[in-house]
Amino acid sequence: MELEEFKKSFKARYKSTSSFFCGITLMGLDAFILLLCIGTGFFIVNAINNSWINFRSFVTYSRYLPLFLVVFYAANLYPGILLAPQEEIKRISLCSFFGLMGIAISINVEARDRWPISIALLLAWPFASIMLPVMREIFHMAFRNSKLNSVPVVVFSKGDAANIIVDRLITHKEYIYSPALIITSAQTHPETYNNVPIFNFNDQIFNMIKELNIKVAIISDYSEHLPLLQTTFRYLIKVPKQQIVTNLSLHMRDLGGILAFSSTNQLTKRRALLLKRLMDILLCLMALPIVLLVSIFIIIAIKIDSPGPIFYGHKRVGKHHKEIKCWKFRSMGIDSDEKLKEILATDPVRAAEWEKDRKFTDDPRVTKVGKFLRKTSLDELPQLWNIIAGDMSFVGPRPVTQPELKKYGEYEDYVLSAQPGLSGMWQISGRSDTGYEERITLDTYYIQNWSIWLDLWIIIKTIWVVLKGKGAY
Repeated sequence: MELEEFKKSFKARYKSTSSFFCGITLMGLDAFILLLCIGTGFFIVNAINNSWINFRSFVTYSRYLPLFLVVFYAANLYPGILLAPQEEIKRISLCSFFGLMGIAISINVEARDRWPISIALLLAWPFASIMLPVMREIFHMAFRNSKLNSVPVVVFSKGDAANIIVDRLITHKEYIYSPALIITSAQTHPETYNNVPIFNFNDQIFNMIKELNIKVAIISDYSEHLPLLQTTFRYLIKVPKQQIVTNLSLHMRDLGGILAFSSTNQLTKRRALLLKRLMDILLCLMALPIVLLVSIFIIIAIKIDSPGPIFYGHKRVGKHHKEIKCWKFRSMGIDSDEKLKEILATDPVRAAEWEKDRKFTDDPRVTKVGKFLRKTSLDELPQLWNIIAGDMSFVGPRPVTQPELKKYGEYEDYVLSAQPGLSGMWQISGRSDTGYEERITLDTYYIQNWSIWLDLWIIIKTIWVVLKGKGAY
């Protein structure tokens, strides 16, 4: 591609090289949702006793919204591009808590009889902690194809190191950053990758980048012209080549003048494991009434649809290689094992699919009710028992079978160092559409970067994925 042709294409594709639209829109959205959450707190208190509080008076507390936005801005939540989801939830929750707590205390100090207002403000906090991240996610998905919500970036790489970054950014347009061009140090290269033009570095190219006012560069396995890149781009993102040693909680250390980084595997700490276990029990208790009600209808449907038991216990490998049974509502006929042997022996296409993913895209063994249960993930409801028994967690690495372990290679013991989860990074990233290599990456990422905020984000995201039915079969 010629430079003039690229410039013409660039100007047609991008309306701006700034993230201003994203930041200012998020500010307005956050202000609106915060006011709704405060209104929800007032509504709850008013419903308990309408003499305690005037529900409509919550609107008067909109005067505090600019203060919240200033605090959010100080916490780098605007525009918050590529901020890890668990970190976003953590910052939103903590900023909302201290903001609402501060207002509640100040109101109560002014007049002792205004305690119902303080209670209403504190009740707004859990709603804000959930609704703000959810609405931000909806905003990013709604505007993922908007030219105003797309910020061009230059990807600097060696060889094909840029490919995975470009693929990820194109697939996830909600990340805001959009690959405009690739600068490679390889002498021979294709003209484009995934419709993104590729160039070698030279003065003409670099002057064009400055002329177009591109502010962001992503560097992956690229060691040339680093001082020039440092002084030219406003934002530099460096992607480590070895992702397995990368942790979002890296801390700088000083070894007698030698710079070092330390990380912590939180899932080896008793305090973290206790917190995770308490969260599992709490979620089970909250979900149990609804699960029992839904299970009654599922049991009736299974019995009407096909003969056989209601539940099916599938052998999986749990934490530290312990064998566990993952309980599910039966979604296949009682002769599924015999049918599987027949399919593998007579259908080479399906046999290859089974060898690759241990699943069929269109499994002929699944019953009519079973298809619905799998599509909606309702077949996994009995795994609440696994969670109560302590064999599984609500969130964790994907539970695997013994034959699958060979695909995990050197990461086998690492993935099995944590309890398998009912949901996890693999489920919110495509479920059955996710290949083994990506599953391993997602599971190791989860273990490396675990926090209660990451679990909360995965649970929120799981609800969205299940409702869409994405990747389920």
